[in-house]
Amino acid sequence: MQLPLNLIDPPVPSLDNGVAGRNTAALAALAALFSSDAKGRYTTMHLWGAPGAGKSFWLKAWANHLGKEAELIGLDRTDDRRGAEVIYRGIEDKTEHPGAGPSIWLIDNLETAGEKTAEALFRLYNAAREVGDRIVSSASCAPHHLQLRDDLRTRIGQSLIFELHELNDDEKKEALRERALRLGLPITDELLGYLLTRLPRDLGLLIGVLDGLNELSLSRQRPATIPLLKELLDPLHAATRTL
Repeated sequence: MQLPLNLIDPPVPSLDNGVAGRNTAALAALAALFSSDAKGRYTTMHLWGAPGAGKSFWLKAWANHLGKEAELIGLDRTDDRRGAEVIYRGIEDKTEHPGAGPSIWLIDNLETAGEKTAEALFRLYNAAREVGDRIVSSASCAPHHLQLRDDLRTRIGQSLIFELHELNDDEKKEALRERALRLGLPITDELLGYLLTRLPRDLGLLIGVLDGLNELSLSRQRPATIPLLKELLDPLHAATRTL
């Protein structure tokens, strides 16, 4: 089966549609870090885990929830200058206008930071200590495995550190079942099993497929079945169908 990935839009990350799974403690600590009355030893946190563990999802969800209070920076190995410029601009704004700009920094894909970005991040961690900003970074590995300059790696290593775990199949099935319930879409265990065994295991993609199936079910006035799902995913219909 060929999956028309370009037609599948995962839901916008939000705190309402995230699934904690085995990450309850990490996500509770993250919420505590962002609370308005947050007090304590830690003002920085590092989340790490394998692809699919939800690192980017939760950073984006919190960025959407916090709005202007937060700055989300998705680092990219191919564009070292962009991340550095955003960070330096934020530090400069804080210096010239105390209280201005974001007070929460969300740094995604930290392992891709180049030399310029690493220098900017080191300055950001130092500046954040002075003004009380909070920083959450994410990467595919724990701080001591990051291929970054020693002083920056040390700063990150002083953060509260959590490993995020990918949802297992039972947790993904429960998440899909809850999504279907919110949509008002009756769904069978057989269909859920088909989604998990025949399609990529990425939960965002699976939820996007389920949303598309709901729309097709409503438009055709047909129940959600495996044949209808196959029709949804049939590339022969992709050019004429709008999800």
